[in-house]
Amino acid sequence: MEFNRRQILKYAGLGLALPAASPLLSACSNNKSGGSGDGSVKFEGWDYEAALVQQNLDNFTKTSNIKVNYTPITSAQYVQKVVAEFTGGGGPDALYVYDDSLAAWVEGDYLQPLDGMAGVDEVYDAIYPGNAAAMTYQGKRYGLPYYTDSNCLTYNADILAKAGITKPPASLEELEAQAIKIKDAGLLQYPIGVPAQLSDTWWSWVWALVFGSGGNMFDDQQAPIMNTTDTVVKDVFAWLQQAANKSKVIDPACLQLLAVPIDNAMKANRYAYTIGARYASRDYNDATKSKAAGKIRMALIPSLDGQVHGTVSNTRLYALAKDTEVKDNAFKLLTYLGGLDADKKPYTAKFWFLQRGLGFAYKSMATDPEVTASLKKFADPAIYAHLGEIAKPRNVLGVPWYTEFEIELHKVVQGVLSNQTQPSAAVASLAQTVDTLKKKYN
Repeated sequence: MEFNRRQILKYAGLGLALPAASPLLSACSNNKSGGSGDGSVKFEGWDYEAALVQQNLDNFTKTSNIKVNYTPITSAQYVQKVVAEFTGGGGPDALYVYDDSLAAWVEGDYLQPLDGMAGVDEVYDAIYPGNAAAMTYQGKRYGLPYYTDSNCLTYNADILAKAGITKPPASLEELEAQAIKIKDAGLLQYPIGVPAQLSDTWWSWVWALVFGSGGNMFDDQQAPIMNTTDTVVKDVFAWLQQAANKSKVIDPACLQLLAVPIDNAMKANRYAYTIGARYASRDYNDATKSKAAGKIRMALIPSLDGQVHGTVSNTRLYALAKDTEVKDNAFKLLTYLGGLDADKKPYTAKFWFLQRGLGFAYKSMATDPEVTASLKKFADPAIYAHLGEIAKPRNVLGVPWYTEFEIELHKVVQGVLSNQTQPSAAVASLAQTVDTLKKKYN
């Protein structure tokens, strides 16, 4: 059986290799077999704070009389499960979308553009240009903003102080030296934790380390440069390998850990450092949830030279399924979740920041008194703002093969951390992966 380009793109959205020919798969389509008939909206998202999501959806139903059937899906399998639904029929009407997946999902015929719908232009005028660009594919707008954030170094100031360390590291060399000092003091066996279990979502901390030193994996034409003109990726990999295998300050258990266990470890004072989203600091400093509350701080991403600094940003969005049979109601839900309310305020975006510190795409929220007062409870506003200013998105999100590249990146980094792949071989392997994927999709 021959697969055409669009079918290949659909399976790529799963982050999997193209399957063998199958009568069952060939019979599949992403057409719905029929709605419930009551105008209810089938809504799906990854399982972050599902109880709070339901609380907000209940408020939407109360004010709109539109029923929402919400299904949270475990984050590690979200992409695969949603694409399987779309490919096999019966997908959601409205859903969360990673900016990582947008290109492949549009090419796979899963999503419909929002251009021309009520209030969309107003939303895009009100948000930061980078977030607007992340939700746009080939000139069309496909989402309303859920949240945005940038990565930082998160550290436990109390653990550092016990080791005689007075400030966070500026360079990776200094980070390793501080971690060794903590280790030698008998405070922690492995001071650094990062989520390095294979998953179908991006590893933000890897990109943050690369951007933090002014590097990139691709040029503006999406050509791989990690093995040619840009040596930062190889040097970052070399540092990771050394920290994991020579000084042994990175926890080897990270190869089996996703983000939530890392978060739990930070809250339990089991790591001194991690790299992740700024919003996590709010949870880490919540005394009702965290033994480390009041001790957690954020800093710039340490760089190779300690002078250059940068980080990575991301955008998460709400989108509308292409084949939804309840388009009007589903779009009303999208507007409630990601748009502006009757008072022209981003109600849900503010709800998420006040509840969990999630970064916002709306420019007006930066000067909102409630927002700034809440921010001061868990972060230094100046550092928080500076991280947002120096953050940049990945410049390879607009290609349909990005998801497959990211999965290969995970495997390569795991090889580096486990000392099975040398940095030079790692960057060569990634470049070869890009060449292979470009041929596959062209």
